[in-house]
Amino acid sequence: MRKRTLLLLALIAALVAVLLWWFRPWSPYSPSVMTRLFHPEYRLDNFRAMENVFPYVILPASDTPTPLPRAATPGDLPQTFRHNGEDIDVGEFLTRTETTGLMVLQDGEVQLEQYFQGTEPTSRLTSWSMAKTVVSTLVAIAHEDGHIGSLDDKVSDYVPALKGKAYGDVSIQHLLMMASGIDFDETYHKHTSDINLLFYRVFLLGASARDVVASHPAAQPSGERFHYISPNTQILAWVLAEAVGSSVSAYASEQLWQPLGMEDDALWNLDQHGIELAFCCLNVTLRDYAKLGQLHLQQGVWNYQQILPEGWVFSATRRPEPWMASGHGYAERGYGYHLWTPTEPDGEYFFNGVWGQTIWVAENPGVVIVKTSVDPDFRPHTAEMISFMRGVTAHLSRTSEKPDT
Repeated sequence: MRKRTLLLLALIAALVAVLLWWFRPWSPYSPSVMTRLFHPEYRLDNFRAMENVFPYVILPASDTPTPLPRAATPGDLPQTFRHNGEDIDVGEFLTRTETTGLMVLQDGEVQLEQYFQGTEPTSRLTSWSMAKTVVSTLVAIAHEDGHIGSLDDKVSDYVPALKGKAYGDVSIQHLLMMASGIDFDETYHKHTSDINLLFYRVFLLGASARDVVASHPAAQPSGERFHYISPNTQILAWVLAEAVGSSVSAYASEQLWQPLGMEDDALWNLDQHGIELAFCCLNVTLRDYAKLGQLHLQQGVWNYQQILPEGWVFSATRRPEPWMASGHGYAERGYGYHLWTPTEPDGEYFFNGVWGQTIWVAENPGVVIVKTSVDPDFRPHTAEMISFMRGVTAHLSRTSEKPDT
């Protein structure tokens, strides 16, 4: 009887311990909340309030916030766009892809700004992998400022802790190109893939994101093949932080949020060790996302100041390596320095994140389009999204043409 009582007490204690770990009443961040991130009932609210899911740091709005100018005569959307030889209804596409926000700029002026599903202008919409492009942009600035000597420098030149590990021998440029050669499986629908194990270890078990990705071995030499994996950006951000001597978010605030006159506070989610989740999880209002696109459209110039290195955008979006083009990883898009390019690009490139986050830039007509979404079918919709962006761009170009006098 005594043994049974002790066993029962032990089981009760174990159950209480598990429940305390799962719900963590002493913390706002618990596995019970984190595991609901993508649940259909919660994901819409989660994607515009990630501060309720993970720890975060604030990137304050600019001391001199500057709204984007608005067109004297607002633009509109086309009724349809062409995709795979068919006319697709724009309204139906926006609904089907669970759009939360849409902003269109032409020549730096707001032509259209729309919000859906209860999203508001002040909503901070999560970036997912669009944050990767922000990290690469900051690396460009750090290189120009002399904090990073050369893009050919190795990771271990800046992060001694990675000396002797596979990542330590990878160059900064190869990280930017997603050509590290590191063995990592980024298959989201496979529960035991490396990317899902990373999420489990960081979000549920409280491991450091840096520690989780640091020891992955090489599958092949770097610089030979495009292979898109999130750890490359986490390592790139580690290099950046060591090079500039501050956190990634502090550097972003100083080098981007302040000079661009960002109107709203942004948030960058952290792991439980206070390090930015650099491969994802930057949370920004639609209008401030648009400024990031406009900065690239203007070749890094803002208010007559060269924010990005001269020629950076060209190098980042027009890679000469044939294995960086579309068809070498993804049929409908190629890659550059943490920027995507569509098939047969005509001065077009885009930031992109899972669940349908996009900042589209079309240089020749001077168009920037931001679309945020909560789209579970974002992957099969990517090619259609590109057609949508091109359709909106073409429509704006036609309707903005001045008649001959």
